[in-house]
Amino acid sequence: MGLIHVLDDLVANQIAAGEVVERPAAAVKELMENAIDAGSKKIHIGTRDGGLTLIEVQDDGVGIEPEDVETAFLRHATSKLRELTDLTKMRSLGFRGEALPSIAAVSKVTVRTRTAHSEEGQLLHYEAGQLLERKFIGCSQGTRITVQDLFYNTPARLKFVRSLQTENTHIVDVVSRAAMARPDISFRLQIDDRVAIQTPGDGQLLSAFASIYGLSLAKSTFGLCIESPDYAIAGLLVAPEFARKSRNAMWFSVNGRPIRNIALGNAVLDGYYTLVPKGRFPVVALALSMTPTLVDVNVHPSKTEVRFSEERDICVLLTEAVKQSLKVASGSPVVQSLSKGTITEQDGLVQSLSASGKGVETSLHNHHALPTLSENASLSVQVAETSPSMSGRSLLGTNRTPSTYGTAYTNATKAPIPLDKRDAASMDVVTQVALNLFASEGYPQEVVTPVAQLRAVAQVLKLVIVAEDGEDIYLIDQHAAHERVLYEKFRKKMREQDHYAMELLVPITLELNVIKIELLFQHQAQWTSFGLVIEPFGENVIRITHVPSIWEGLDIEQLAHDVIFDVLEDRTTSVFRSELEDKVILRACKAAIKANSTMDRQEMDALLEAMQKLDNPFTCPHGRPTAIRITRSQLEKEFKRTL
Repeated sequence: MGLIHVLDDLVANQIAAGEVVERPAAAVKELMENAIDAGSKKIHIGTRDGGLTLIEVQDDGVGIEPEDVETAFLRHATSKLRELTDLTKMRSLGFRGEALPSIAAVSKVTVRTRTAHSEEGQLLHYEAGQLLERKFIGCSQGTRITVQDLFYNTPARLKFVRSLQTENTHIVDVVSRAAMARPDISFRLQIDDRVAIQTPGDGQLLSAFASIYGLSLAKSTFGLCIESPDYAIAGLLVAPEFARKSRNAMWFSVNGRPIRNIALGNAVLDGYYTLVPKGRFPVVALALSMTPTLVDVNVHPSKTEVRFSEERDICVLLTEAVKQSLKVASGSPVVQSLSKGTITEQDGLVQSLSASGKGVETSLHNHHALPTLSENASLSVQVAETSPSMSGRSLLGTNRTPSTYGTAYTNATKAPIPLDKRDAASMDVVTQVALNLFASEGYPQEVVTPVAQLRAVAQVLKLVIVAEDGEDIYLIDQHAAHERVLYEKFRKKMREQDHYAMELLVPITLELNVIKIELLFQHQAQWTSFGLVIEPFGENVIRITHVPSIWEGLDIEQLAHDVIFDVLEDRTTSVFRSELEDKVILRACKAAIKANSTMDRQEMDALLEAMQKLDNPFTCPHGRPTAIRITRSQLEKEFKRTL
């Protein structure tokens, strides 16, 4: 008898389930994606015991045709594609035909479904992949799939299941990402009889964001919208002061598909650079829309990993857009305001599953609104204000008009540029949601006044400058403020010297293979503009004779290697952001006035005047705040002058 044999369907599906359904949250994700692909407007998810005892997903979609229900539970059965070339125009979330048979192979599954033109619905019950019951029933249009006793017949899998709290956290994360990616769908997640998530499905990303994070954090967001002929990016950025301890709060989606992408995350971090401390990560929710041919979603069975054909260009554009958005946002200070509220850290929305069952609870102090950007037409970057009720003058003198929550998108993007005129008419709902994200009516426009003049009042504790602008009081960290002034001064000088090349007394030689040398000289314009002079030096060897003058005093050989490596890997050069930026920051830190140093009135006023001219006067280069604002109303309240 031969040793090689074909596995039966049950064993094959149980093995496949190891990739597709590695934990309860994965089953929730697969069933939820099917509901989204069915054109649902409302999706209700319920779980018990971390999804091990029960997972139920109900939708109001098109339902499954009677003759297709059994077929749907066969491996590799799908309605999404017929040929491999269909992947290049894939808009649906699912397409592999593995989810239902994999889930059914390791659980007890009951499906109830009815289409609009069917008088009766159908009920099918599976256990361990075997159909045990089928009958006609009365039910509403749509599909309800109930999964019970997940992994009951694969006890080895149960050994790897974490605590119920951990599994619940993963389920919340999966549903939250779907809700962010599709704000046009109403999601309701109920965990052990507690409602963890409820989104309105009104098509507004801000509404979905507020439903997940709460109104307080939603008030600190501002919009970003980038458009190019090939793709668009739209979404929300949160003020740097609310940065978190993990990347879990960086939300990305492409064509309505929630994804995780390190490159996009790093591009956002580059945009926030020096605004958030090292080891902290900004909160963002960004939706990418592009032609399906530019993204490969068939990378992993989970379909959360994707590959972009123009990843480098997308990341460069995103970083620049974030930088410009934050620069304009500095027109309203990222200044911490004294408040009794404290920031509650939520890594992956763990707080939403507290033992008390109160759902997401964050106590975040209000953040100033952020103004509108309508510049740099080549990038078509636009920023929307989302603060609902702030008025008065900012540190930089921006006057605001009170607005109403729910209409917090600027009119500046009423007529967004289409991705491609040829494809504009055929764009699906996901693309339209992304492009029209900031098209709501009724939002008041910004009125920017000249820069407000702060006046130094005193220095206290040889640490803090007390200043006022006639309305509010500001406590300014003298070291952090001076450090930011010096940092921008040194950085400007560094940029001005960027194109000056310095000849090396002893050229640097580097051995590369023929292919890499050819590739290096194909990108000659990139490293030439950077200030490097490279020439061939024998077989498989290059010689670096000149480097940028600003490299003086650094590890020149290591920097040169890094630049060449980045060019060969087709990466954006990260050297300035790492070695050079760190050097500039260290230099500014050492040169800045220290704590316990006395400052006279003239020195304090000079520092305040210099702060007014900065691109971002509100954080030091390490991301720490430079100032705390105490409003007149806060003082009156503390002294009981107002109720």
